[in-house]
Amino acid sequence: MPSSIAYTCMLARQLRLDEAGQQELLAGTSITLESLRSLELLISDEDYAVVISNALRLSGNPAFGLEMGSRLHIAAHGPLGQLLATAPNLNEAWAVLERYHEIRIPVTYRRSFEGGDMLIHLDVRLSPDEVARCLIEGMVIAVQDSMELMMGRKVTEARFQFAYAAPAYAEQYAQYLHSPHSFDAQETTVLIPKAVLHNPNLCRDNLSFELALRQCEQLQHDQRQGEAWKFRVIRVLQNHAGQILSSEQVARHFNLSSRTLMRYLKAEGCSYQELLDGELGRQAKACLESPRHTVESVALALGYQDESAFRRAFKRWFGITPSEYKIAHRAR
Repeated sequence: MPSSIAYTCMLARQLRLDEAGQQELLAGTSITLESLRSLELLISDEDYAVVISNALRLSGNPAFGLEMGSRLHIAAHGPLGQLLATAPNLNEAWAVLERYHEIRIPVTYRRSFEGGDMLIHLDVRLSPDEVARCLIEGMVIAVQDSMELMMGRKVTEARFQFAYAAPAYAEQYAQYLHSPHSFDAQETTVLIPKAVLHNPNLCRDNLSFELALRQCEQLQHDQRQGEAWKFRVIRVLQNHAGQILSSEQVARHFNLSSRTLMRYLKAEGCSYQELLDGELGRQAKACLESPRHTVESVALALGYQDESAFRRAFKRWFGITPSEYKIAHRAR
């Protein structure tokens, strides 16, 4: 699903770019300088990835994601930030974030509960690795800031687990995160004790919360009305990670026949199989890059019952085997 241009505008401001600098920030994208003055514009994931890559280069700071995240007040996240700031408690805040996060950022967000914790799972739709890492860093800082705003104190009892190896600047994470953190996890997750989820938000405001809720509903409706079918299909696939859905299953999600969905996708120059392969390939690469995953565990995580079928599919997608990809990634 396309994302709001608002964060691109924030990047330009935070980097204090003049017009020439803004041109550099937008280089390689379809975004124009005039577009930066239109906060209603939606941009593609591909353009957003290029913008973040350019911002990292212009900043000269590999830890720019941490720095940028720490500079943004919760109000910078628009009506979504207002929802988080005024929700009755943390549990309600994370529930609405799960429902509406896609109106602002190219991140797949979902919740689960395990033992004494609520887990917030974060998966980025962008590549290359440094771009995804930058966005994840900004996201976890935003999660931490919203928790601390609601609780009125530093949060030290959460845990941050990152699905990538410790970067060269890993020691800087402790300067920004107030809870324990670790790397090389199977997926990027924020763990929050259930015990604090229903504590009243010190900043709760029912009227403001309801107003922000209506704004988010309208934004989501407006974005989906004009959304290409391929983005709708990709979102369904991402929301059902671990399952290999057939075109019939996805079509039923939209109350369509498989034939009608195929026709819509063909009109956009793609096919269901291409979208499915693209999403499975993206998930496969992300899992294989984690040292905790084996080829077998990745196959199971993606929904393959047969490891050999996954091996064949991966080689068809990328021209190498999963084992060869894993070795090549370690050698970088």
